[in-house]
Amino acid sequence: MRERNLINVSIFALSAVLAIGLSGIRAEAADKQFPTRFLEVVVPFAPGGAVDNSIRIVATEAEKSLGQKITILNKPAGGSVEGQRHVANAKPDGYTLLAMTSSIVSNILTKDVGFTLESFDPLIMYCFDPFVFVVNAELPYKTLAEVIAASKVKPLAATTPGKANSKHIAGMLIEEKTGAKFNYVHTKGASEGVPMIAGGHVQVGCWAWAEVRPLVEQGKIRPIAVMAEQRDPDFPNVPTFKEAGVEIYYGAWRGIAAPKGLPTDTRNILISALTKSVNSPEVKEKFDKAGFPVVYKDADGFRIYIEEDYVSLKKTLDQLK
Repeated sequence: MRERNLINVSIFALSAVLAIGLSGIRAEAADKQFPTRFLEVVVPFAPGGAVDNSIRIVATEAEKSLGQKITILNKPAGGSVEGQRHVANAKPDGYTLLAMTSSIVSNILTKDVGFTLESFDPLIMYCFDPFVFVVNAELPYKTLAEVIAASKVKPLAATTPGKANSKHIAGMLIEEKTGAKFNYVHTKGASEGVPMIAGGHVQVGCWAWAEVRPLVEQGKIRPIAVMAEQRDPDFPNVPTFKEAGVEIYYGAWRGIAAPKGLPTDTRNILISALTKSVNSPEVKEKFDKAGFPVVYKDADGFRIYIEEDYVSLKKTLDQLK
């Protein structure tokens, strides 16, 4: 009997020790601050475009503050819808983020995408990139008027990163305001669409400066006009659309968002790390070399900007119908 009691006491003591140990492990895990593993940013375009390249710069710098690796997942299908839907349906734990661009607004307005702006929690905006209208350099057109005139005789083929994408809409704006005629070839992104112009497979397109710059400098693509209020200092001989007689100001904004419903602490940690990254000298230097204009907005400013863009684009699309 005495031996049985000793065994029972020993088992009880061991159980107590294990319970205390497990409790300590759980407490230690609870005390660990987000993030405790790698993060993933979904880019809804193919590798090599302005969105992909710029987000990699931001993510690499943000890793220093977060203490974790940030991986990039490219999901370019559906004119960027697949990647956007993937994040909209992801668990809102901070580990899945979206490289959010102006395409999300145009997709929601023109397609049955299965998500809304309310499906996302905007964290920061880091860039606004006016589009530049370019042609194959072997074509004889030197001015916007010449391109427009040629397209009225025979429609010119134009690449975009997807139907209803902001660059597709940029082309539609040119058509609406000038009477130009384009046949659109929708691709998976700049890494596919821009070389098609340089190779003569299509004639024209509206793309971001950083996406066309290397081929412009190689003399394979000719910039005709930029959809900005002022000329780009790196290309001072390229007029604005307004200077060319057509008042168009348009481009792509880029930012980072999460699925709706992030825990407050997690959201604050992400915003702090991403803000520090975008405003760092390292990111600014790399953006400057690549031709990405840094335009920063905090979470509230970004949300308001998206809502205003939605209203503005809806009005534009209604006018184009």
